[in-house]
Amino acid sequence: MIKRTFAEVALLVGLGAGLGLVYNAAFSVKPLPWIRQPRVVDTASTDSLLRILSQHRRDTVTRADANRLPLRDTAPHSHQAPSAQTMPLAKSTEPRLPPQNDATPPPAPENVRAVTYKQVLMMLRNEEVMFLDARRKDEFDAGHIPRAQNVDIQQFELDPMYRNQVMQMLYSLDKSRPVVTYCGGGNCELSHKLSELLRSVGFEHVFIYLGGWNEYITKPDAPREQ
Repeated sequence: MIKRTFAEVALLVGLGAGLGLVYNAAFSVKPLPWIRQPRVVDTASTDSLLRILSQHRRDTVTRADANRLPLRDTAPHSHQAPSAQTMPLAKSTEPRLPPQNDATPPPAPENVRAVTYKQVLMMLRNEEVMFLDARRKDEFDAGHIPRAQNVDIQQFELDPMYRNQVMQMLYSLDKSRPVVTYCGGGNCELSHKLSELLRSVGFEHVFIYLGGWNEYITKPDAPREQ
């Protein structure tokens, strides 16, 4: 009796898996790939970075901003309404309005490009460059790149209140400021998702530190915050 039950369960599982594979291959609008393909991102040249950074001349030695507040409340998965106290004290502007018919449209955003560890250090010296950490809050709290703000992409996808808070913050910022996103590095997709979000709201210069936190902490000269 038990053997027959196991055989029936195995048959049902096999049929379900087979139907799923057939649907994915023949009927799905966006079929899942059989083998996960790594994302290919061109690496930014140092000359292009210097050109962009020269447009944002507030160049100082990297330091922690004692007045900077976290993006969200300290309680995880908080469902409190967004307020001024939960917004980061970052340079911001009024949300950009769509250009009028007789106005010159803003420049098209450049493609997302990768940056190396040495380029990250160079960009850290310019306080106009924003760093956004796409990892979970507990990982961010354990250590992160100086001046980075935490945008937990996993919570962004699951929590409507947090998503609304993040979108309000992003729309309030100057879209011409360079932004570097990162996560754990390697096979981590969170920084890619965050960079796509930034492009969707109009940021013009978006970069991904592909090495991520896992590479960063191996560097003896890497400044960090907790």
